Amino acid sequence: MTTLIKHIDSLVTLKNGNPDHRAAPALMADLSEIHDGAILFAENVIATGTTAEIEAKIASGELVADAVIEAKGKTLMPGFVDSHTHIVFGGDRSQEFGKRLRGATYKEIAQEGGGILRTVKGTREASKEQLLERAKRLAWEAISHGTTAMEVKSGYGLTTESEIKMLEVIQMLKEELPIEIIPTFLGAHDFPPEYSNGQKEGYVDLICNEMLPIVAERQLAEYCDAFVDEGYYTIAQARKIFEKAKSLGIKTRIHADEMASVHATGFAAEIGSISADHLLFISDEDIEKAREAGMVCTSMPGTAYFIRMPYAPARKIIDKGAILALASDCNPGSCYTQNMQLVMSLAVINMKMTAEEAICAATINGAKAVGRSNRLGSLANGKQADFIILDSPSYIDMFYHFGVNHVSEVWTKGRRIKVNEK
Repeated sequence: MTTLIKHIDSLVTLKNGNPDHRAAPALMADLSEIHDGAILFAENVIATGTTAEIEAKIASGELVADAVIEAKGKTLMPGFVDSHTHIVFGGDRSQEFGKRLRGATYKEIAQEGGGILRTVKGTREASKEQLLERAKRLAWEAISHGTTAMEVKSGYGLTTESEIKMLEVIQMLKEELPIEIIPTFLGAHDFPPEYSNGQKEGYVDLICNEMLPIVAERQLAEYCDAFVDEGYYTIAQARKIFEKAKSLGIKTRIHADEMASVHATGFAAEIGSISADHLLFISDEDIEKAREAGMVCTSMPGTAYFIRMPYAPARKIIDKGAILALASDCNPGSCYTQNMQLVMSLAVINMKMTAEEAICAATINGAKAVGRSNRLGSLANGKQADFIILDSPSYIDMFYHFGVNHVSEVWTKGRRIKVNEK
C-alpha cells in the first residue's frame, strides 16, 4: 500500500545528491526543503517533490497513491537518529544530582563510590524484566519526541553475567519496539570495584578473553565501546579491547576526551572507529585526524549542561569540515533526558550551531554514526520511510518555541506509530 502526504508547508528531505553525511557549513545549510511538498511512500520513500509535481505523476499513471493525507500547516522531516544512549539501567541517582547542585563535581561523586558504580550496583540487582520495563518507558518517550532509531549500550553490569543480561534486554527492545535499535557492548565503561587496587589489567583481560567472545558468538552487539579518559581507560587498554573486538567482527566506537584531552579521539580515528563521542576537550589535532578518517564526532550537549561542564567545540568541528552528530546520551547520572528536540535546542544556543546544522547532526549524521546512513537519516527515494510530522509550518519553530514537544506524528517503515497507545 502506498500513501501520499501532500500540501506539506515544509518538507525537509536532506536528499540533495543523497549523501551519507553532511559536513562543513555550506553542505549542512542545505536541508533540501520543499514548500507545499508531497511525499509518496510505502515501506520506503517512492518520491518527493511539490504537491503539483507528485499529483501530476499520479494523474499520468506514473505513480499510484492508495491513501492520501493532507498536511497543510505542517512540517515533515526525517526522524531523529539518537546515536548514543544508556537507557538500560537499574537504580536511581537523583541524590547525586542534588549533591551536584550543592557544588560537588562529577569526579568527586565518583571518588566517593557514586557515579557509574552506583548504577552498576542497581543494575546487577535488577531483573531483566525490571530493566526492560524502564528502558521501554524511556524509549517510548524518545519516540514521542521524534526519535526513530536509537543506539543502546550495556556498561552498567561490569561482570560477564550482568553485561550479557543488559545486552539480552537490548535484544528484547529490538524485538518489541517499532524503531531501529542498535546494540553496543560497553564492558569498558568503568572498572568494577572487585578489580580495583592494581587489578585493572585483569578486568581488561576478562573483557577480551571472556565477555567479547560470548558477545560475538551470540551476536549480541554490533559495536564495542570504551570510556577512554582521565581516570578511566587508557589508550593502551582500549587498543587491546578494540583489537580483540575487531578480530571477532565487532566494530568500534568510543567515549573520548570528556574529562580531559587524552587524545582518545585521535586514537579512535587511527584504529578505525565509526564515532568518537563527548569530545568536550578534543584537541585541534584530533579534530583534523577525525576529519581525515571520516569518523563522526558526536556531541551530547545535554551532558555538558547537566554536569556543568564546557560544551564540545561544535563550531570548530563543523568549520574544519569534520562530521558532527548530535545525540542525547540519555543515562541516569550525567544526562537524564531522551528528548532530541531539547538536545538540538542546547546545540543552537550554547554551541552556536544553526538550526540547519542541528537538524543535519541529529538525522543524517546520526545515521552515519551508527552505520545506517545508507537507509536512514534522509528522505531520498528508496530510503526507509522513517519521518516525523511537526505541528508547525516551519522547522524553525522547533528551536524558536523551545521546551515543548512539536512532534504530532511519528512514522517508521511507512507506518504511523500509535505513540499514545503504546
